Amino acid sequence: MRRKVLFFLLAAVLALVAIPGTALCADYPTREIEFVSGFGPGSSNDSVARLIGKFSEKYVGKPIVVVNKAGGGGTRGYAFVAAAKPDGYTLGNLNVAVIFTPYLVKGVTYNYKKNFRIISKTAIMPIGLYVKKGGPYDIPLKDLVKKFKEKPNTVKIGVGGNWVPEDIARAVFEDEAGVQGIRVPFTGGGGETIPALLGGHTDINFGGASHWAELYRSGKVNVLATTLDKRDPGMPNIPTFKENGIDMAGIMNIYWVGAPAGTPDAVVKHLAEAFKKGVAEPGYAAGMANLGCTAAWDGPEDSLKEMDKIEQTFLKLVKKYNLQPQ
Repeated sequence: MRRKVLFFLLAAVLALVAIPGTALCADYPTREIEFVSGFGPGSSNDSVARLIGKFSEKYVGKPIVVVNKAGGGGTRGYAFVAAAKPDGYTLGNLNVAVIFTPYLVKGVTYNYKKNFRIISKTAIMPIGLYVKKGGPYDIPLKDLVKKFKEKPNTVKIGVGGNWVPEDIARAVFEDEAGVQGIRVPFTGGGGETIPALLGGHTDINFGGASHWAELYRSGKVNVLATTLDKRDPGMPNIPTFKENGIDMAGIMNIYWVGAPAGTPDAVVKHLAEAFKKGVAEPGYAAGMANLGCTAAWDGPEDSLKEMDKIEQTFLKLVKKYNLQPQ
């Protein structure tokens, strides 16, 4: 009888070992989780990451600590996450730049399909062209385009990194509107671009809604247009590029939580369910709205499918605008 009991215990242990990640996930998590933002404090990515962590950590089971690793338009942070131990204790706040940068930034070796486990989608954010309220560029978009054409290569355009989504929006705007400005890239997102605009070091900025939503409400900046297909009911006075005859609908920032490739299925499942519950919190949706974002959730499969579609659309832009790694 004792031999049978030992046999069944051994079989149970072997079965657990045979299931990838089961032993690891049995007590997961046992310590705090690093949530890496590839952009500086005050950036869209940082603001979104902190909100995700705040509302999801109680469901994850341990604190989620945001760590900023800014540089290279997010590439430093993404590379860090891709190279981390796949144990569920290092996650990344990925945005669409993780899809774009391998095509646009020299030396990037990661790939969202090969080097990451996509856990869940968490938010959608439009991109806007914003200016200092009452400044010389606080004019209707059509008049701004005229000013560009009257004095080409003089308007200084601030963006939060090289070939981040807002920089791509800037490139498409220039091409679609037939204008050319002076591109001024920063590395720290809104934490650098906003002071530059308010201090007169840039004339106009492109940025995610978390850069400008609160500044717009407080009257410090004006948003001339966003990449939304239709006006946001929460900010009905902000026009779209589309209604101004400039086709930029769909160029947005979407956020996903990612982990290093090789992260066990059980850990990914636990995290996906935790983030789903966090996104469903009423305070999360309200917080995202304050950032100019929409709360959104998809699981690993649907998130990856969406990323694949975005990649295919982006490859068309690469060809159309002859975008090259820099």
